[in-house]
Amino acid sequence: MAKDTNMLDYIGDKMDALDFDGDLDLNWDKEAHVFEVELTMYVDAAAGFEVEDQDGQTVTDGNEVDYSDAILFYDETRLNGADYADNYLATFGFAGKKGIEQAKVDALFSYLQELLDDGQSDLFDFVDGTSDAETFELTFDQAKFDAAYAAQPAAAKATAIPYPKY
Repeated sequence: MAKDTNMLDYIGDKMDALDFDGDLDLNWDKEAHVFEVELTMYVDAAAGFEVEDQDGQTVTDGNEVDYSDAILFYDETRLNGADYADNYLATFGFAGKKGIEQAKVDALFSYLQELLDDGQSDLFDFVDGTSDAETFELTFDQAKFDAAYAAQPAAAKATAIPYPKY
């Protein structure tokens, strides 16, 4: 990792390395000291199947269905992450200007690839009617994240990726 790498660059590089057919966007709110990783999946509704999307719109017969969610990185010195947990797939705090532990980011993106792959497949099943689920949503599995974190090397756990200095 380059000495001048910051959270914005590091998270962006991790996003670029994911194999994902949907959209990934990184939003940085400098004033609030937060980053959002937005993810959007797209699938076509099966012929003869009707589904209501997140906006309450009915989608039918080959039209595109999209599903969006987001992950929040927040400055623990400014915000209480629990206040935002219900609005995000997952939330991760960081230590102000010191930044975030590299191992946390690496573990997240390691697990995120699996979550996106499984989620895309589950969304296809939901939209084509082969799923028994009443609604579709991604679910962050804390145990899988914890396992990915435990697998990170000690050096990554001891390395902080700083908040950007722009």
